[in-house]
Amino acid sequence: MIGFKRLSDEVISKYNYRETKKNVDQFMEPLYELIFKYNSISPPRISMVISDVNIQHTINASSQVEKYVIKKIDTETEVKKYYSVIEDIISKLRPDEQMCFKAEYLDPMDEETIADKLSISVWTVVQIRKSCIIKFALALDLAVLKGE
Repeated sequence: MIGFKRLSDEVISKYNYRETKKNVDQFMEPLYELIFKYNSISPPRISMVISDVNIQHTINASSQVEKYVIKKIDTETEVKKYYSVIEDIISKLRPDEQMCFKAEYLDPMDEETIADKLSISVWTVVQIRKSCIIKFALALDLAVLKGE
C-alpha cells in the first residue's frame, strides 16, 4: 500500500471531513487514556507495614508489589495492542501523510512546522492531513460520506 498517492480533492470532498475526523478522534482517545493510565500506575510503598506482614496468612498470597507489576504489565499489553493497530495503518500511508497524522495525534506539530520540514505550502499540509485522516478512517470503517 506504500506509494499510493494522496487522496484527490474530489475524493476528499465526498466525505464529511468534520464527522470523519471526529470519529478518528474518538478512536484515538482510548489510546491517550491507556497511556496516561500506564504512566500513572505508581508502585506501592516498599517499606514494611504490619498489614504487609499479615498478608502471608491470607488466602491471596500476592504482595502489593506483585499486584503493581501485574497491573503495569496488563496495561502495557493493552497499549501495545491498541498502538499496533494504529501503527499498522500508519505504516501504509505515504511518508508525508505519516508525518501529518503523527503531528495531529501522536507528536503535536503545527502546520507551519510541517510545511517547513516538507518544503511545501501550509495549504498542501492541510490537504495532506485531510487525506491521511480520511485514509485512516477508511481503514477502520470510520469515514462518513456526505449526506449520511
